[in-house]
Amino acid sequence: MLKKALVVALFAMCAVGTAAADIVCPDSSYCTVAFATTKDRVTIAPNGAGETFAATGITIRVFLKNCQGAPLVGVPLQEIVIFNSGLCVCPGGNVADAATDANGSTTFSGTIRGGGCVENLSIFADGVNVCTIPVKTNSADRPPASPCAVDAGDLAAFAVALGSIPNYTICFDLNESGPPTVDAGDLAGFASFLGAGCQ
Repeated sequence: MLKKALVVALFAMCAVGTAAADIVCPDSSYCTVAFATTKDRVTIAPNGAGETFAATGITIRVFLKNCQGAPLVGVPLQEIVIFNSGLCVCPGGNVADAATDANGSTTFSGTIRGGGCVENLSIFADGVNVCTIPVKTNSADRPPASPCAVDAGDLAAFAVALGSIPNYTICFDLNESGPPTVDAGDLAGFASFLGAGCQ
């Protein structure tokens, strides 16, 4: 009986060791981000009609490895997400392009289906914070007032910023023409997102 218990205990220890080898390791995993232009901000929308990282010239690549440095192959795309607590994200609106390849790598080239204005994004894989990258967002949707919907509350906030130098905010400068004002071009952009919500 003691021999059987010892065999079961050894088997359990081996199983734990195997599982640990397949866990995303924050010390071995990493991200890269490259900017083809000086633009480091994307405009996002809950309905997915915002700018894509690829069209903006932002290349985001993630490399997932275990703590022995081996690549983690086939991590599902749903387990690799972009996140910032200041964003409202629609279900499935922040996942990687594909599962990890033979090098444990995947990319983010699409858009974020959601709303909010933040100064950086974090990438999580299997719940592990892999990195924080200096990619910013702006949006016609301003959580928490009306999360994941561009509605009358957002329009009221936009109206305060429109044409007003002291109330200028990059968050409503949707065409990124820069200070000092949110202008007619931004109003046109806002109008194109009005009524957008998660789909």
